[in-house]
Amino acid sequence: MTRSVFAIALRARAHQALGALALAMLAGSALAQSVTDWPVKPVRVITPMGAGTAIDFVCRTIGDRLARALGQQFVVENLVGASGIVGAQAASRAPNDGYTVFFAPASTLTSNLYHFKSLPYDPQRDLTAVAIVVDAGPFILSVHPDVPAQNLAEFIAYAKAQAGKLSYAVDVSSGYGVILGQWFNKTAGIKMEEISYKSAAQALQDTAAGRTQVIISSVPTTRPFATAGRLRSLAISSSKRFTTLDTLPTMAETIPGFQLVGWFALMVPTGTPSAIIERLNREVDRILQDNELVQRMLNVGLGTSGAGTPQAANEFIRAERERWARIAKDIGIQAQ
Repeated sequence: MTRSVFAIALRARAHQALGALALAMLAGSALAQSVTDWPVKPVRVITPMGAGTAIDFVCRTIGDRLARALGQQFVVENLVGASGIVGAQAASRAPNDGYTVFFAPASTLTSNLYHFKSLPYDPQRDLTAVAIVVDAGPFILSVHPDVPAQNLAEFIAYAKAQAGKLSYAVDVSSGYGVILGQWFNKTAGIKMEEISYKSAAQALQDTAAGRTQVIISSVPTTRPFATAGRLRSLAISSSKRFTTLDTLPTMAETIPGFQLVGWFALMVPTGTPSAIIERLNREVDRILQDNELVQRMLNVGLGTSGAGTPQAANEFIRAERERWARIAKDIGIQAQ
């Protein structure tokens, strides 16, 4: 190659390099601009909970307030099914551009890892936390009024005397409810038969009618039946008595150390720009400081301590996964 030809080749390569650098700078500038301007179009909010439920109410309330704060619609999409797997899979496969968020129940991020042999998503790899929205969603153990027990200790004694004769209803869409029943059986030393339902409504109806003797369900779904006298609530699964149900004992008062509550986190696909995550977190935390909203949540059986930081939310979820590993080993959960 002659010197002139060599020089021409060098200049061509230099132009190519400069062109590539310019394109990269333009792309970086466009990304920075898109993050700064976010959101410029509606944001999709996926929840695996059914429309009309207490959690759906919280999700829509948060979405409406985010829309007012950020100037774009937050459109809630209820993708129900398979212990939250349908919604979690859709969220994990969405673009990580800030236009899809996942209102995730605890089971989709923790217990599903131990309840199922395989999942079509990896909650540890595919999703990252924005904020903890609900950190206290306890369950209530209730019985049909014909069951001769006025408290949990009396019920355990009764269940031991009726070994193999009692059944309890549980909504299988709530992974935590299913595990709570199995854990209660083991720690209380009783043998109740699990009757699975695809909806809490049918489970409640059957227990109120006496087709099952016991039900484990959330506060919002249980409360109307208990108030009407169709069920007798014996204990709640939180570590301490719930603010709006302070006369109801905890299960831990009878079985020390026994506590299990549901919680909900706002998640995004991994790789979503940190600036968007931080902005979402700030707005959600501001929303959760509204005393009126907090009281409305308590009235339907859901508690919040505020959003925390994204880092704290991810650390909380990591610790919960470790706790579930211990629970799964203790109960001997058989993955399905």
